Amino acid sequence: MTVFKARTGFISLILACAFGGIVVRLFVIQILDGEFYAQQSKKQIQQRALIPAQRGNILDRKGMALATNVESRLEVSTLIDSEPQSPGSVAAGRQKGFFNVKRLYPYGECAGAVLGYVGNDGSGLGGAEFYFNRFLKGEDGWSILSRDAKNNKYAKINLPSKLPRRGSDVYLTLDLDIQKIVENALRQAVEQLKASGGMCVIEEPETGNILAMAGEPSFNPNLAVRYALGQRLNKCINYTYEPGSTFKVLTAACALQENIIKETDTVDGNRGCYEVYEQKIRDKRAYGRLSFLEAFKYSSNVCFAKVASTIANDRFYSYIKDFGFGAQTGIQLPGEEIGIVRPINKWSGRSRVTIAIGQEISVTLLQMAMLFSAIANKGVLVEPRMYEKIVDADGSVADSARYKPLRRVISQETADRLKSMMCEVVKGGTGTKAAIKGIAIAGKTGTAQKIDKTTGAYSDKRGWASFIGFLPADHPMLLCAVVIDEPANAEMGGSAAAPVFQKIMSQIISHPQLEYAEKILRGPLPDVAGSGENRSVPGAFLDPGKKLTMYTSPPAAADKNSGMVMVPPCVGKDLRDAVNALNLKGLVPHIRGAGIVRGQSPRPGTSVRYAETCTLTCTFDNYALSAAPVR
Repeated sequence: MTVFKARTGFISLILACAFGGIVVRLFVIQILDGEFYAQQSKKQIQQRALIPAQRGNILDRKGMALATNVESRLEVSTLIDSEPQSPGSVAAGRQKGFFNVKRLYPYGECAGAVLGYVGNDGSGLGGAEFYFNRFLKGEDGWSILSRDAKNNKYAKINLPSKLPRRGSDVYLTLDLDIQKIVENALRQAVEQLKASGGMCVIEEPETGNILAMAGEPSFNPNLAVRYALGQRLNKCINYTYEPGSTFKVLTAACALQENIIKETDTVDGNRGCYEVYEQKIRDKRAYGRLSFLEAFKYSSNVCFAKVASTIANDRFYSYIKDFGFGAQTGIQLPGEEIGIVRPINKWSGRSRVTIAIGQEISVTLLQMAMLFSAIANKGVLVEPRMYEKIVDADGSVADSARYKPLRRVISQETADRLKSMMCEVVKGGTGTKAAIKGIAIAGKTGTAQKIDKTTGAYSDKRGWASFIGFLPADHPMLLCAVVIDEPANAEMGGSAAAPVFQKIMSQIISHPQLEYAEKILRGPLPDVAGSGENRSVPGAFLDPGKKLTMYTSPPAAADKNSGMVMVPPCVGKDLRDAVNALNLKGLVPHIRGAGIVRGQSPRPGTSVRYAETCTLTCTFDNYALSAAPVR
């Protein structure tokens, strides 16, 4: 019995100690560490869920969405209720879904390099997506979810949460219709010329607005990871090249502004060969004496080398820097290259003359477009603009781009003289294939050889062919810069790039949805009589949508009794001639398209009232009224 009692007492003691330990442990858990374990419990049954903000859209200047979002519902069901329920048992009106947002580029490759793309975290990784990321991304929200024994997640109305704030929309200066025209024409040219690539910029010189920016080969931002990093870059600002003879525009600007030479002064072409520091500069043809205008018109390397040799190094260098070379243009896109402009102390004996003809200098296409834009803009260099405005989710404008003239680089007189010289290039020089009937075009061709990596010398087979020009020359509204990279058979700028310029510009000013046909072909206001505070000054340009009322007497062609006039025949005439014919009859022309008149309404010979509207449907000889098929 004694042994039994001892065993019983020992077991009781052990149980008492165990019970005491449990009581102590429960006291610690419930009282001393109660708050800690309550928090741990919440972590197991509650979860903080991120609610991604909807990324803002990127749109063109007319509001067409170039980058937007598509949403798909997540597997998690989030219910605004106090009790857990299965996903299928909740009425649609009480269900608040979380969404997985994917970025979508509706037009595929169109403007891909300009738009950029986003990473897995939804942040921009290139182009406008990267540059404007802080506006586009918005602010994420969050919600506290509870979890039941079956791992169903739900939200209770008494738990804290924060709604996401949608990102802002960015309106670019790009025009989708123009971008399509440019990409289509550039792609066709690269294929036809069997070139390795190409690039093109369309700009409004007066405002600095970039209407299109394209490079070939392009890439589809919807499938960005399938492309090499180099192909995702924006070639117009991320690549550099030697400009060749298009750079002679700067040399001419310097020579004219500094009164070193006049258009009529002559220079000896030296029979097509000029030796500088034991190296020869050659022309394609053996020219004799040429006027400076002819040297520019026919793009004589020898003549320009001789002219450049009379310009002091420091003066020439200052013009190069003033026109923006060796620095970023300020375009609102990432990764812009500055090119290569070596300081004077790094120049060789022949650097001045070779830079004057576009060698020994590296530039971006946008920098070259800005050079020509300054000339079109009466000698004032303007900062390029890539966006128009940024609009918050509530519709308010958070930011808007402003016109930003940087500096005057040459006088207006010099700019006008250069325009005239550039017009001669298109009329009868190296750029005749850029000509568009009825429109004055100012431009310059360029052909630059590439360095052969094997020999270290310039290659005769590989190079860049370019043409840069603007129209109309007297009041420039559109500028187009085209470069074809390594065209087959070493095609020159006049034969490879100038036709691309002509094709692109013809389609832009013929496009029925674009405003340039009437603006470019109708020109400034005529000198008409009028009076009052709202009288328009002759030579001024009307704002879009503004009406002009002219008070005139019926023309002599009108019937004195009835006031009726006979509609003249216009089909087959150049648009300017057709407009003049209608004006003489006192009829109001309404223009559709541009170029040659292919149709008119009312028909010729119809008797109509004085000041009646006559519609002229026009196309260019080689193009249909609607733009070529684009994608």
